[in-house]
Amino acid sequence: MIGVSTNFMNLMQQREERHQKEAEEREAEKRKNNVWDAIKEIPDLEQDICYDAVTEIHALKMKDVFLRMTVEERLGWIRRNV
Repeated sequence: MIGVSTNFMNLMQQREERHQKEAEEREAEKRKNNVWDAIKEIPDLEQDICYDAVTEIHALKMKDVFLRMTVEERLGWIRRNV
């Protein structure tokens, strides 16, 4: 009986760990695909420049390219295009 109980507890713990890992992966995927969060990572940008950058990125349909840039590259792109 103790062995069954231990196995059950182990299964429950593994299930909980799997759910936690899946939730973390979903959250990471959301962050990875969020232009606004990517812009907020750039230090010292004024709010109106952030808004203009989001508008320009979506207008040019370059979300994927922008999200693959480093923070420094994003800053350079914004300075050049906004």
